[in-house]
Amino acid sequence: MAEKIDLGKKVLSENDRLAGEIREKLSARRIASLNFVSSPGSGKTSLLERTLAALKDELRIGLIAGDVQTENDANRLVKAGGRMVRPLVTGGSCHLDAR
Repeated sequence: MAEKIDLGKKVLSENDRLAGEIREKLSARRIASLNFVSSPGSGKTSLLERTLAALKDELRIGLIAGDVQTENDANRLVKAGGRMVRPLVTGGSCHLDAR
């Protein structure tokens, strides 16, 4: 039988705190940030490619693209009109933290 142990603190509390600081800084500069998370093959990159193509002449769009193994999606998004701020290859991790 599994037992739940309350640690009294969220495991990602420091990450959440740092993410909050980043959100405040972006908001103060009137910079919108979006986080797209979904399973592989669900269409995130295709959606972003079309969005970038439609908005590239109206907005400056910077990207932080994270992928488990390659920079392929990041390269596709740059070709579609985005400006790569930082491509990240996580080497197995399926999420990006605030650092």
